Amino acid sequence: MPGNLYNKRNRIEILDALRGAAMIAVVIYHLMYDLIYFKGMDIPFFYSGTMEAIHVFFLIILFSVSGICTAFSRNLLRRGVLLFLLGGIITMGFSVFAPDDIIVFGVITFFGACMVLYDLSKPVLDKIPWYITFTVCVLLYLIFYNFQHGVINLFFTEILIELPRDNNFLYPLGITSDAFRSSDYFPLIPHMFMFLAGTALSKPVREKKLPEWFYGMKIPVLRFIGRHSLFIYLIHQPVFMIFMYITE
Repeated sequence: MPGNLYNKRNRIEILDALRGAAMIAVVIYHLMYDLIYFKGMDIPFFYSGTMEAIHVFFLIILFSVSGICTAFSRNLLRRGVLLFLLGGIITMGFSVFAPDDIIVFGVITFFGACMVLYDLSKPVLDKIPWYITFTVCVLLYLIFYNFQHGVINLFFTEILIELPRDNNFLYPLGITSDAFRSSDYFPLIPHMFMFLAGTALSKPVREKKLPEWFYGMKIPVLRFIGRHSLFIYLIHQPVFMIFMYITE
């Protein structure tokens, strides 16, 4: 996922480890999905509330940690555009070779868009105290968590809104037409709010205001996975597909 350097000589290894743990969770989730839908296995846990909570928890870690790391990166606009284009290539590849499982605005495209938008908004965000940005972004994430389903959560009540379902071009925002489908879909609303919350957290992280153990913790295996998370994400589904094919 987005670059993870604190600087070239001093990595904050727990960030790599957290992203590595999130990547393991993503891979396991996709493996269970593939076993259910391609091999016909019965895995009731996959549909449980516990599984959903675990899934959301690790997605929050992945998005927020990626936001922290992005704020430490250079050449954000170029990196974001390249990731966005890579996501487009993935979409085109699936449309040709696996149209039934097409990916539209998947996680790679999402991160590319977030990096570009963050780079463009950085001059404004840098003038706002980090804790205000963080608090506002977390609240917005909670409020718009079910936005795709036309629900706005105001904590004590919910507001139902009628989203336009006849527009084919608003899917990056979480507004999809009835014909829209994607096997990996992460719209900007609400997920970008957690990404931006992470960019806000980068300020106290950079200034070493967190507990000392945060900067000294080392988990080699998770660190390795986190450093190579983009590569792992790109290859794990093709590997699973090959496995599904040869074990038929």
